[in-house]
Amino acid sequence: MKPRITVDQAQAYSRQTIDLVEHDGRYFLECIGRQIDAQHTGRPAQELMEVVCQPFRPAKQPRIIFLGLGFGHAVTAARHYLPQEKAEFIIFPEGEKSPEWLETHLPENPLDDERVHIETLSPFNPIPEKYSGSQAVIMDLDHLEGLAPSGYKPAHPASLGNIYQRLKSGGLLGIIGSRLDNSLKKSLQRGGFEVVHQFAPLSEKSKKNRTLYLARKGSYHGNR
Repeated sequence: MKPRITVDQAQAYSRQTIDLVEHDGRYFLECIGRQIDAQHTGRPAQELMEVVCQPFRPAKQPRIIFLGLGFGHAVTAARHYLPQEKAEFIIFPEGEKSPEWLETHLPENPLDDERVHIETLSPFNPIPEKYSGSQAVIMDLDHLEGLAPSGYKPAHPASLGNIYQRLKSGGLLGIIGSRLDNSLKKSLQRGGFEVVHQFAPLSEKSKKNRTLYLARKGSYHGNR
């Protein structure tokens, strides 16, 4: 059996410790022994971003906000589905060192794009007002909850209210979760979102599914 190697460690903005682990040629992100992302499990993010980006392909300057980075699966997909020169991909990484890990260890750096902007703010704090009018916000619940500070809930009414305010009319909140959570759907609906969900396999060969939630704020009009 090939050994698991802790390649590096860093502190998240929540002050939790993130481990970058290599095993059998693949990289993983872990926090206190809990896997929060893996290099080979990007299919749910890809499928989510294909749906999220579709309404905004005609937009001149679509802005997508990512709460958490992981291995950049969602960012890679967004870059593919929104090729506009003036698109903006705003990332609130889980820790200051996370972007450096992707550049150093992945064969293709998902952040190697002039349209990508790395914020120095925590994904666990409210999205600043300057990002009002954004087309979409993306989050992975398992990822954020695995690193969150004590008492933080990504789907707390205050967090959802902040996201709702930052989205333009017709904007989308895309969420990846480990299972279908009806209480989450109800929270989104109480927050003013129209919600649908679908399932996506964890990876190409996996029999496990992840749940994709698509929450819309009203109707989308105009090509910003």
